[in-house]
Amino acid sequence: MAMKSLCPESILSDPAGDRRESRRVEQYRISSKAIYFKAFPSEKYLPFQAVERAWTQKSSVPLTGCCGKELPVVVLRVKYSGGYYQNFTFEKQESADQVLAALHEARPEVPQEPEK
Repeated sequence: MAMKSLCPESILSDPAGDRRESRRVEQYRISSKAIYFKAFPSEKYLPFQAVERAWTQKSSVPLTGCCGKELPVVVLRVKYSGGYYQNFTFEKQESADQVLAALHEARPEVPQEPEK
């Protein structure tokens, strides 16, 4: 199956080729043009050209239901064209920072803090 862009107005000409040149950051793949992630039934990507804002925030994932232990995580929150948001969850802050650095390199004008 072909990879699909999260943003239909922003499609890469060769996403499969771009993904081949990407590097792994935890469960995601990052290139100079997009972030790739697993999505049933195949894979999706978010082109950096569609990103309007991105930032990280600390969060947690409950391990035992509603009460009890939680696993600390870092969420990369990305706002993209059309006012939509996508969350990318990482175990380490350094991993989320790698994605922000790749985004900054591709699009230095994109704000990297939450909206006020």
